[in-house]
This record gives sequence, C-alpha cells and structure tokens, in this order.
Amino acid sequence: MESLIQIINKLQDVFAVIGEHKIDLPQIVVVGSQSSGKSSVLESLVGRSFLPRGTGIVTRAPLILQMIRYSKHDKENMIKSTKNKNIQCWATFLHKPGTIYDNFDEVRHEIEKQTDVLAGSNKGITHEPIVLKVFTLSYDLTFVDLPGITKVPVGDQPEDIDEQIQELIFKYVEQENAIILAVVTANTDPTTSESLKIARKMDPNGIRTIAVVTKLDLIDKGTIQDTTELLCGHKIPVKLGIIGVVNRSQKDINDNKSMQETLKSEKEFLRLNYPDIYKKHGNKVLAKTLQDILVKHIKKTYPVLHKNLQDTKLRLENELATLQTPDSKVSFILTLLKNISKSYCDTILGNRKDISDKIVIGGARISEIINEEYIDKINQINPLYDLSDEQIGIILLNASGITKSSFVNEKALEHMIFRQLNNIIEPSMSSVDFVRVEMLKIFDSIDENILETLKRFPRINSDVRNVLNKMLDEKLNDLKIFIKSFIETYQTCLNTTNPNFLFQLVRSSTEMQDENISAFMNNTGKSIDDHKFVISEDNEKEESEKKIQLFKQMLSGLNDLDKNIETSKQVKIHKCLTQCYFEFIREIIRDFVPKRIHHKMVKLVLDNFEQELDDKVFTPYVINRSFEEVMTEEEGVIDERQRVENMLNAVNIALKNMIDIQCF
Repeated sequence: MESLIQIINKLQDVFAVIGEHKIDLPQIVVVGSQSSGKSSVLESLVGRSFLPRGTGIVTRAPLILQMIRYSKHDKENMIKSTKNKNIQCWATFLHKPGTIYDNFDEVRHEIEKQTDVLAGSNKGITHEPIVLKVFTLSYDLTFVDLPGITKVPVGDQPEDIDEQIQELIFKYVEQENAIILAVVTANTDPTTSESLKIARKMDPNGIRTIAVVTKLDLIDKGTIQDTTELLCGHKIPVKLGIIGVVNRSQKDINDNKSMQETLKSEKEFLRLNYPDIYKKHGNKVLAKTLQDILVKHIKKTYPVLHKNLQDTKLRLENELATLQTPDSKVSFILTLLKNISKSYCDTILGNRKDISDKIVIGGARISEIINEEYIDKINQINPLYDLSDEQIGIILLNASGITKSSFVNEKALEHMIFRQLNNIIEPSMSSVDFVRVEMLKIFDSIDENILETLKRFPRINSDVRNVLNKMLDEKLNDLKIFIKSFIETYQTCLNTTNPNFLFQLVRSSTEMQDENISAFMNNTGKSIDDHKFVISEDNEKEESEKKIQLFKQMLSGLNDLDKNIETSKQVKIHKCLTQCYFEFIREIIRDFVPKRIHHKMVKLVLDNFEQELDDKVFTPYVINRSFEEVMTEEEGVIDERQRVENMLNAVNIALKNMIDIQCF
C-alpha cells in the first residue's frame, strides 16, 4: 500500500521537473481560506512545524508535500550522507536533491527562499511547484498545498491577487483525478466557506471532496450541538467524509508545544466534547482516512491515467518527428515539396483521409462560391435595375435623334442591354477574386504535420506560398480579362434573331406577349383577334413557330410603322425585349463563368503546382546551393524540440514506473 503512493510521488517528481504539463495525476489538493488552519493541519499530519507563517499570503507557490514512510534502505542512505544515526525524520527538496534537512526550521527557510526565487519577493503568485519530501515513520501521503483564499489585497499584494489565487486553485482542483481537501473553520457558517464554494463548483456531487473542520476548540459551548451535526455530515454534502481536528493554537506554537502533546490534548478535547463521535475524528483518523482514500483513488484512476500517458507519448513522438533535424537536407526538401503539392491537391479534390466534419473546406468551398453563391448573386439581379419607364422613354427619344423612331429602336435597345449587362460584370469579377482568396486559405488547411514543418523553416514557407500566390495572380488577371471580354461581347453584339432568345420571348409571361403582339398588330393594320393564340397540347409547336415568325417581323424593322405610334407602347416593347435579352444572356453567363473559373484557375493550379514548386523553389536551391540557408529554423524551434524531448522522456519514465502499480 505504501509503495503505491510512492509510485505516484515518483510521477509527481518527474513532471514537476519539466514544469507545465497536462498529465492529470491522482493527488490530494488542500484548499482553504487564509487563517483557516490549513498549515496547522498539514504540520499535524507530518508531526513537524515547517511551514512559513505570518500575515498576508505566506504560501505563494504550490507546495507538493510528499510524506514517505521510509524503509531501512532509505535510512541507511541518509546515515551514509549525514553521518548521523540519531535522525528519525528528515526532508529533502527536489530542487536540492543532495541536501538533507533534519532541522525543520531550515526547511521553512528554504521554502521561503525558493518561493522568492520562483514568485519574486513582491508577494506575487507562481504556478511553478516546490516539491518537498518528508521521510517519516508515520504515513505515506502526498498533498498539494495552495495559497490561502483571500478577497482583499494587503500591503504590497497585487490588486488582482484574489483572481491569481483562484486561477491557481482551479488549475489543480478542476482535474478529475484530484481529491479536494476543503478546510473549513468550526467558528464560521459553513455555507459561506470559500473552500467549499470552490469544491462545489469543481465537484458539484461531492464525490471527490473531503472536508476538515478546524478550530473546534474556539466555538462557543452552546453551539456544540450544531457543530456535532456539522461533523456528522448534516450540513456539508461531501461523499468522502467530514473530520474534525484540533491543532496547535498560536500560544501553543509560541510555547513550542510538541506535536505529541498536541495530539494528546486533541484526543482528550474530542472525548470530552463529542463523546459519541470522537473516535471518528482527530488528526490520526484524518491521516488514516486520507491514506485509504488516496490508495483507492490511485487504483481507480490507474486505467485512465495509463491511457492518458500512452496517448501523450504517441502525440509527443509525432511532434518530435516533425521537429527533428533531417539527415539529408536535399531529400527532405524535395519530399516536403511533393507532400505539400499532394496535400493541397487532395484537399481540393476531396481525397483527404481526415475529412472535416465541422466546416466546409477545400474544393467543396470553391464549389459553393462558384456554383451557389455566384449563381445566387446574379439570379438576384433585377434585369431592369435602375431602368424606369421614364428613363426608357428618354433613351428612345435620344436614340432617335432628329428622325422618327421605328417600331423597335435597335440603337436604344442596344444601349439598354449594354447598360443592364454591366450589372453582371462586377459579381462575375468578384467570384474570381473570392476563389483566389479561398485557394490561398486552403493552403492553411492542408495536413497539419506539413504546416508544422513549414513553420520551422520560414524561408521555405515563404517561398512556397509566394509560388502559389504568383500562380493565382497570373491566372486571376487572365481569367478576369477573359470573362469581362466575354460579357462585353454580348453587350456590343446583339443577336435578336437568335433562336434561344426568341424562345426566351415565347417563354415570357402571357401578358407580356399579348402587349408586344398587340402593339405590333395595331401598327401594322392587322386584326389582333386573328393572332390570338390558344395553345393546346396538339398544336403547341405550330403556334410557337407562328409567334416566332411574328417576333421576327417585329424585330426586323422592315415594316413601315404608323408615324403616330404612342411612345408608351414602345416603352413596353423595349422594356420586354431588354428584360428577355438580359435573362437570355444571364443564362449563358451563369453557365460559362463557373466552368471558366474551374478550368482556367482551379484545374491549372492543380495540374501545375508540383512542377512550379520544383522549378521555382527546389531548382533555385540546387543552383544556389542554399539548402543550409533555407533550413535555418524559426527562433524558438530548438527550445520547443528540447521541451518535447524532455516531456517525452518524462512520460516514458512515468510509464515505466506505472508498471509497478499493476501489482496492487
């Protein structure tokens, strides 16, 4: 049983050396307000007075206190080092492994000294722990002692000292493997206890919280019954138990009252005041209870801890593989460039194995831009945007000049169609820009390991990105010029006899058709009734052909029209023709632009990216013999590699130590 806790102590030592880590170790975390008796509880358990005392915040760094029930071998090593056979209890610090302390006043001074080293001398807080090992014949236990909870800064304490302390406490107690030892004073209302508030927040069901009630000797005699209910668990909902203790008072400390005497006085006090329950309370009961809880907790959390270590090992090995310096720089860069091209193309083509289930990326996002967002934008364009009937009338008059207008004014129609098709140019150009931006973004979503490698080598990273950027820019300009020219072709070269346009007119609303034909018939002296169309399923094709012939006559301009034609009728005709022709051209453009972007930007980059990287990146490196230069690592990479190596080494040691736990 004892060695099981000592195995966890070894894990604490390993991870305390490397500093910050995410390994959740089973440990008892002591939480309490300032002056709650937290230090006295720990000293009573150890049986020595060794913790710093004073006003304000005394504990400013996490103190990992490992009580080790020493073996014969441990004592022999201690005697060999100190030449002193009379020592029964001694201590060592992880940061001073060769020094043995048997004077616990010196232990206190070393804690104060190391606290100033880690946290500074200005009353600040540090997250770096101090690891203290106390070798004793009493118990195997391990604690994390944290700064006392305070609300008001005193003296030269930082204004946000309460937030700093809360952050440090939460860092330890939020871990699922932590047992919370909440110190509560008997002479205050437990519902206002800060330690219990924190415990309830982090452990709402109380399944990993044990409460210690201090200062039982300071309560009024009339409240003993209330305190009895408190000690019996009627007021604090914790599952691991509530234990009352009586520790040394300040007077006892000043009088150098021994721990043995304190324990004797405590037992007598509890027997006299709590005769029915005194055997369940006191520091000895607390130590035994904590030892049992910790052993059970270690056994319970072993599978999760072991899996966590295995997962961490695998992750660190992958990180280290990314951070390693390659043996052959030429081969490394050539392989890296090929992997970049492959991952980039796979991301666009949807060939990645690690397909995201969170966001749409890669080729799917490009498809959204050109096949959905772009189409939606141009579909929403009003064919007659900013073209009122009054404006059409003015255009018709101005396009006629000094002559009378024919029934269909081709110059006016060309002008209006040119003007309205302008509204399609901007969204078409923008869609090219959006695809370019997305193709640059896609580079940042390629394989994470490749991106991490590129971060190490800023020069290669910059050169590769420049190649992609230049490829896209070249395609962008050519593509935008071509698309604009394509649309301008339809602006300047009208073909109103195009069969597809005529079908567009036929497909226009019945009301619009009737207005156009009515206006035309009225001005050719023909009867409207003769040309009403009732289209049935049998003669639909025949009647459509008749309509087309009429529209051809109307648009040919060969007929002499009535000189007194009303302008309003001409407006309706030109409005209809402009709208239909716009919709006819829009249908062509919305089919053409996405295909052109895919063919002349996306596909060309996919087809040529690897070759461009070879020509513009790798070949110049070879010619200039600059492999050493381009593989200069980013500042901090060497430190990061060392950090990962240290962490991996620690995890491997931890896994080796955990083999022994399986025997229990």
